[in-house]
This record gives sequence, C-alpha cells and structure tokens, in this order.
Amino acid sequence: MNPLLRYTLAFAFGILILNQWPVPSSTLFISGILLAIFWLLVFVRFRHRFLLGGITLIVFIYLGGLATVVKNASLSPNHLTQITPSSITAYRGLVESFPETRAKTHRIVLRVTHVQTKEQWIEATGKVQLYIDKQAQRPAFGAKMIVLGAPKAVEAPTNPNQFDFRQFLAYKQIYHQHYLRSSDFGTTGKNAAPWYMLLPYHLSEWSDHTLKKAIPYEREYAIAKAMLLGLRDDMEPELTQAYSAAGAIHVLSVSGFHIGVFVAIIAFLLQKLKTDRRGRWLYLGLTFGILWFYAILTGLSAPVVRSALMFSLFLLAEPLGKKPNGENALFGSALVLLAYDPLLIYSVSFQLSYAALAGIIFWQPTVYQWFSFNDWLVDKLWGLTAVALTAQLATFPLTVYYFHQFPTYFLLANPIVVALSTALIPIALAALALTNVPFLGAVFGWIITGVTWLLNQSVVWIEQLPHSTLNGLSFTPVEVGIVYGIIGTLIIGWYQRELFWLRAAFTLSIVFAIVQGINVYQHQTQKWLVIHDIPKQTVISLIDGPTATILADSSFFSAQTSSYSFYLKNFYDVYGIRHVKYLPLETSPDDARIHRLSFGKVMVWNGQKMLLLDQPTQAIPPQLFNQVIVRKGVLKSLIANTTLHSLPLVFDGSSPRFYLDKLRNNSHPTWYFTHENGALIRSF
Repeated sequence: MNPLLRYTLAFAFGILILNQWPVPSSTLFISGILLAIFWLLVFVRFRHRFLLGGITLIVFIYLGGLATVVKNASLSPNHLTQITPSSITAYRGLVESFPETRAKTHRIVLRVTHVQTKEQWIEATGKVQLYIDKQAQRPAFGAKMIVLGAPKAVEAPTNPNQFDFRQFLAYKQIYHQHYLRSSDFGTTGKNAAPWYMLLPYHLSEWSDHTLKKAIPYEREYAIAKAMLLGLRDDMEPELTQAYSAAGAIHVLSVSGFHIGVFVAIIAFLLQKLKTDRRGRWLYLGLTFGILWFYAILTGLSAPVVRSALMFSLFLLAEPLGKKPNGENALFGSALVLLAYDPLLIYSVSFQLSYAALAGIIFWQPTVYQWFSFNDWLVDKLWGLTAVALTAQLATFPLTVYYFHQFPTYFLLANPIVVALSTALIPIALAALALTNVPFLGAVFGWIITGVTWLLNQSVVWIEQLPHSTLNGLSFTPVEVGIVYGIIGTLIIGWYQRELFWLRAAFTLSIVFAIVQGINVYQHQTQKWLVIHDIPKQTVISLIDGPTATILADSSFFSAQTSSYSFYLKNFYDVYGIRHVKYLPLETSPDDARIHRLSFGKVMVWNGQKMLLLDQPTQAIPPQLFNQVIVRKGVLKSLIANTTLHSLPLVFDGSSPRFYLDKLRNNSHPTWYFTHENGALIRSF
C-alpha cells in the first residue's frame, strides 16, 4: 500500500474519531507528549520497522484528531455559540464569501469580529450566513458590515431524512443565519479584503458582466458562467436536473476537468519558455501564479483546490527531474487539504471528487486496454468512455447514498459533454479577452452562445430519453462499504489473478443481497402515519408498504417540485416508497378515509381516528379521536377555549410560529408541536 495512502487514511480516521467523540484539550495535549516520547524511544532505541510503522500510523491518527480540535472555531470562549443570543443587539464583521444572488435574496457569509451587548462592543468570532432582501444593495466581498439584531442558530431538520442544512453549514463552521431587510444593516464603505483576494473578486464580477453582455440568452449565459466562474446562481432548477439526469452535473462546478483544460491552455501559450533551464522555472512560476489566481477566482472550492494542488505537484516534478506520480499527488493533496480543513472529509464534493479521480488514476488505464482501435477519433472516444466508466463506477455508491438516483445514459452523455465543454472553456476565455475588439468580440460571443446552446440541447435530449434516470435508489452507510468492498476485491482479483479475491467478492455480494432482502421485507410490511412539519402547510403521509398517500393543502402540490423534493423525497427513497398518491385536502371528493364535518375533517386509517380542525368549535368529545391536528386559522379561538386544552392536540407547520410560541409557554402535556419535536411518526 502506498505510504501516503496509509498516512492519509490514518489522519482521516483521527478526524472521524475526535469529531464523533471529543476529548478535553488537556487530555489531547498530554496524550500528544506521551506519544511523541514513545515514538522517539522506538525510533532511537529499537528501530523495529513494523513497530515504528505502527506507531507512525497512530501518530497520524492523533494528528488528525488534533487538527479537528485546533480548527474547531466553536471551542473559542468568545465564539457566537458561547454567547447568549438574547444579549446581542447588534454585530459587525467582514464579508468573506463572494456574494451570490438568488431568486429573492442575496446570500453572503459574514465573519463576525464584534458583537454589541448592553451598549458595549466586545470581540467575538464566528460566521453568519446572511440572506439579504434582493431589493437592498448587495454588499461587496470584503466589505465591513454592521447588522442590527441577533443572528439565529440554524435549526435542525424536523422531518425524517430531510436534508440536514444545519449539519451542512456546521461542516463549514457556520452555526447562525440571519434574514435582513435594507434597514437592518449598513456598510462602512471600507474594504478589508487582501489585494490577492480582492483582485480575483473584481475580475470575477467583470467576467460575469462581460459574459452576460456577450451571451444574449439566459440559459446559455448561466451555463457559461457556471463552467467558467463556478457561479450557479442563475441556473434554472429544470436545467440543473437535466444535467443531473444525464450524469453531467460535474461540468457545472469548476473542478479537475476545468482546471486541466485551463492548465493545457497555459502550457500551450507558454511552451516556448520551456526550452532552457531558466525558462522552465519562469514557466513554472507563471503557471503556478495563473493557476492559483484562477482557483481564487472560482471560489476555492474543495475540487478546485484539490486539482490546483495536484497540478502544482505535477508541474513541480518536471523541473526537478522527477517523474509525475498520480497516486502521490492524489493522496498528498488530500492530506494537505484535510490538515488545513479537517471537516472537508464530510463534504460531498470532496468525497466525490477524490473517489472519481482515484477511479480514473487506478482503473482507467486497465479499462482503456480492453479494446484497441486504429482510428484516431474512435480511440479518443473510447478513452473518454473509459474515463467516464471508471469515474462513474468509483462514485456510484456515494451517488446512490447521497442522491438516490443513477444516470442511465452517462456513457452516451459524457463524451458529448466533455467534447463540448473542452471547446467551451477556451472559447469563453477568448470571448472575455476580445470583448472590446470590434467584430471579433461579437463573433466569439455568438460562437460561445452556439456551443453552449448545443451543450444544453444535448443534455436535455438525453434527459428526455426513456428511463434516463433510475430513481428511488438507496444505500445505507453499511451497504456503501459493502459495495466498495465488492468493487475493490474484484479489482484486486483482476490485478493479482488470484481466485481468493473473486471468492471474497462473491461472499460480499451474498452479504449485500441478504442486507437488501431484509430491507425489502421491512419496506413491504411497513405501516406509518407521519404528520410532517412543513412551513405554512398541513402535510400527512399514510404509508402502507411501498405506497404512500399524501394528504396536503393544494398549495403543496402546486409547488411540488421544490416542497416535495426538499421535505419528502429522501424519506420516501430511503424507505422504499415506490408509489405516491396525492389527495388535496380542500378540493378532493370524499374519500373512504375522510369524512367532512362543519368544523373540520375526520380521517380514519389503520384503526386511528384523526380530526383535522379547520374551524373554531366549542367542544370535541375527547374519546372519539386519537389525534386532533390543529390547522391554521383556529389558534386564536383555541387559546380562549379552555375546554379543548386536555385533548391530544398536534400543532403542525401550517400555524404561524408567533402563536405557536405563545401557546408553547402554557401548553398541556398531551400537546405536540412539530416545529419543536419534529414530525409526529406513528408506526403500526
């Protein structure tokens, strides 16, 4: 096993352990001293190879845990998480992210430097994700801001298997958010960003403006902007879904592919400098500078930094007379990134990026040799297909685990997408460079528009093919490990030519089939009633085996694309729901399970009687209903009607939070609030 791989895995293991089971800093410090003494003793006195190797791995496990503690900003005594929110009246800080404009808001990350408590400003640390009304002026990157009020802690998800946005932000060390109107904040007019960050930001804004001027159509402009600048705030959800269904979503985020094309362009333009020794070092310096400038320009995402690091190592190898080593570059860059930001290990883009590249480095050469073609074009197409096949194989378990889908026609889509994207990047750069040149600027603008249009049409066409996406797939973490075990043992068996590894793969396949069989049985026999917590909506799931009936306000179905996907889709995929029926509460005809009353609706299902209370009423016989769901419009009368207080009331997301908080202070023990306790789940 590659030594760098061993150390990187040990470092990652230390991160996972310390993040799951934190230990006091004093204990970690003492353990580090004892471990260092022991390692030196083994190194000086014994020099036993295997013992020293084992101790070194333990050292890297310790270093991974140490990095996790040292980099954890929330442990600071003046961090926002350590300050009582009600004591904060205002705070100020610096805009540390490139601003993004969404449908209704501007989104930025503010690095807090001070908070005001009791008329006194004190130093503070932490980050706040700000959502600013789109009508307000968008703060610039590096701007100093003063914000009135206190940021709110990001809330945990309240529905089963809902996307955990709080955890997603916590991995970026963001624990608070704040929604602002124009009157809630101000900027000082001073910019505190360093010049090496401010210059790429201004260039990014100029490039964005220039692309918008050169490309007259919104969809084509959004794609070019995403591919060149890494900004996806103008992407339509339908177009994003089309790229996902075609297995080409990776081209919409600047990653190794884009960096590779960019480096190839630089190498072509500067190739004459490589003729002598001094020229080679000048070439290296210029390439390094331009490469990292572009990485900063596109936001320094994990795939971009990984690619920039790897290409930097490759570039450095040539003037030093070393042979570039893909394995060392892959594992070395991962170790550097995790040392800088240990929580990157939880980033989906980090995991997919390294999994895909590992597949390409280790498997693509072997797959490519399966067939040989004399025709140059066919050979290149097969090379691209081999890259797509190995990258998709390496990321398949993670893709199913996180996204519950698999693109059926990725082998068809990837050669087309890669070819057009490879042409698009240099054309876009030329369009930016020649924007002020008469005639040429307009010509390149129309060329990039045509290439982007062709790319979009190809992706949309592939999405519209029958069964373009396999949906509803689901793996547990254990199943992900088993599938990777099957893939790994098959590959080792291919290289080693030993029957043992094939037997191991067969055994793991049987284990996987048994686990999947147990899951299928559980999904076929499940019976659940779920009262979800969805803002301004009443949504109830009646689950019987692989079939779910959704009872909801008609507004939920009209916004199905976003609400259903965000709140329910993952839950249904994980629990094997294959058939979904929709039943609007307002307009549907009387269903056998629903009976209408003057003050609401009675729902009978699986021996349970539930009342959906729509209108005020004086009294309800408590023995008739297992649950009474209080819907919007009834809260005011409920507060005054004490005869209903002893009922098993459920307050869902349809009711305003203001009234729910008021009721919560004087609530009865039998009451259930979904916004605090999460969705109400009854299993039968």
